[in-house]
Amino acid sequence: MITCPKCSHVEYEGTLFCSECGARLWDDPAADSTANLDSKTLREIEQHTVIVPGRTTLSKGKIAFRVHGTTDQIRLEGKTEYLLGRRDPKHNIVPDLDLSAYNGQKQGVSRRHAVVRRDERGLLIVDLGSANGTGVNGITLTANEPFRLRDGDEIRLGKLAMNIYFLAD
Repeated sequence: MITCPKCSHVEYEGTLFCSECGARLWDDPAADSTANLDSKTLREIEQHTVIVPGRTTLSKGKIAFRVHGTTDQIRLEGKTEYLLGRRDPKHNIVPDLDLSAYNGQKQGVSRRHAVVRRDERGLLIVDLGSANGTGVNGITLTANEPFRLRDGDEIRLGKLAMNIYFLAD
């Protein structure tokens, strides 16, 4: 359990903001800034990814995510909607992008955190009323309101940050 430093309200481990007063419950200044990649890491990512600069539409559902602090690239394709979150076999929750391996629970990722979907407006992300929120490029999203994504956008699920890339056919 975590105790709020402002109002002493007790919250569950992994909660990012106090439900009583809204105070921030973690002290990680690096969590507020975009991670910088060194040139070696960028070259490695470019060797394994076909990125279409400035692309705003998604064809055939091909996208990739790169979680900050890793060189892992998670590719998803073939669907028009992808669930982002943490796996929970007990409740039969199996997200398309399972962030459990990236310390998802401690980073504040909900089991059913957000969806990324394609429609006539392009590629959209929708927060599913997650406990710790979703952000895109520093903008906090309103739950259940679609937000348009662009190639290279930074997405935050709780404290977990990653970038999304649209892949060529």
